[in-house]
Amino acid sequence: MILGFILFLLFFATLTYTRFSFGISVMLLLLPTYLIRFSLGPLPTTLFEILFLTVCFIWLARFGRQSLARVIETKHTWGPQHYFLISAIVLFLTGATLSVFTAVDMRAALGEWKAFYIEPCIFFIILTASLQQYKKNRRAPGAVSPNHILVPLLLCGLATSILAIYQHFTGWMVPHAFWANGDSYRVTAWYGFPNGVGLFLAPLVPVAIYIFLDTIKSMRTRPHQWHTSMMLFLSSISLVTLPLAVLYAKSTGGLVGMIGGIGLLLFWYKKTRWPTALLAVIGMLAIFLLPQLQPIHTELSFQDRSGHIRVAIYSETIALLRDHPIRGAGLASYDERIAPYHKLVNNERIEIFHHPHNLFLTMWVNIGFLGLIGFIGIITCVMWGQVRQLANKHTWQTLSFFMFASFVTLLITGLVDSPYIKNDLAILFFTILTLALPRHSATSHPMNLEKNISVQ
Repeated sequence: MILGFILFLLFFATLTYTRFSFGISVMLLLLPTYLIRFSLGPLPTTLFEILFLTVCFIWLARFGRQSLARVIETKHTWGPQHYFLISAIVLFLTGATLSVFTAVDMRAALGEWKAFYIEPCIFFIILTASLQQYKKNRRAPGAVSPNHILVPLLLCGLATSILAIYQHFTGWMVPHAFWANGDSYRVTAWYGFPNGVGLFLAPLVPVAIYIFLDTIKSMRTRPHQWHTSMMLFLSSISLVTLPLAVLYAKSTGGLVGMIGGIGLLLFWYKKTRWPTALLAVIGMLAIFLLPQLQPIHTELSFQDRSGHIRVAIYSETIALLRDHPIRGAGLASYDERIAPYHKLVNNERIEIFHHPHNLFLTMWVNIGFLGLIGFIGIITCVMWGQVRQLANKHTWQTLSFFMFASFVTLLITGLVDSPYIKNDLAILFFTILTLALPRHSATSHPMNLEKNISVQ
């Protein structure tokens, strides 16, 4: 076992050193390996973290100086958006760092600080520099193309969704609380809880749509290349399995977020804009007026048991934040510091959850008000970039547009859950962020890296 592990790491390090983009791809493909936990001496770690550290060290040793130099060379083209984003990330990390010292358990807080904040931001820097390198010279050793990011994410999502669908028919590996008791029948994939499926897979649906459409476009000019046929097949399968897995997980937040992301894509294209708007209005009226859809209306309006629990969680968290608005609860401290505020829900004692099931409340209690401002600043920067693209409608960038739809999917899901506080979700958040940011110069000229379309 140990020998196999060492051989795998040697293979991965060699691959990353010789073909850095392949190393990035393998790391993203193996995102769920954060669940494989062990210790190196006194230090707890995961297999994914070992892969990440390998990528970091090789990038710093081989490509870091050159890649960062290229980014700095383009500093004169930076606009307000770049400086705003840098300031927001600094605030975000400052809030997270300060929250280590206000935590109940500093050891646990340092683990979250490293895995949920420092490592994803470092990965953001590596991806940004590597994509910039790809723009300058596609054959450069440290260059990473969008496909080296998107394809492994798609494959990882496909494997996760196939497992979830298999569980739906067999119950294999599903914890008792979600299956064997015969009450819920919710799949969990590798994560051990159903919402983990929706949180990870929902933002990947726009990725699958992008790869599907991009592959069809490529096949018109290169119809007989086997890899384009393979990508068409894989993306087509993913467009079926990803939504099915979210549906079988009964992840309401994931389903609503997925519908929101797809709706955004359809709404911004002229040919589908008005049919999408009409369908949305009809759908909303049907949910509110048709008795057959009353269960959906009840769930969306927080009137069922799950909704009552969420409202109670929000109320408790807001009460905590009223007493500690600046520091929040501290990293890895929410479940302990919320205890004095915990109360019965309809005379039923509910367990204390690890986070308040809302992305913004989760950020506030974990990294304080300063970190929350930084997090909102990061989101604002993405929104700002997309508004600028809309104003300059003839240079809309296809890739960033679809990744923005993934970003919106994630944010909608975050209204009723926390699609960040998990090792793979934190990496996914900053990966989507990297690709969702429009790569313009100060004069708003698009990068050659992405195809340009008009959505008007």
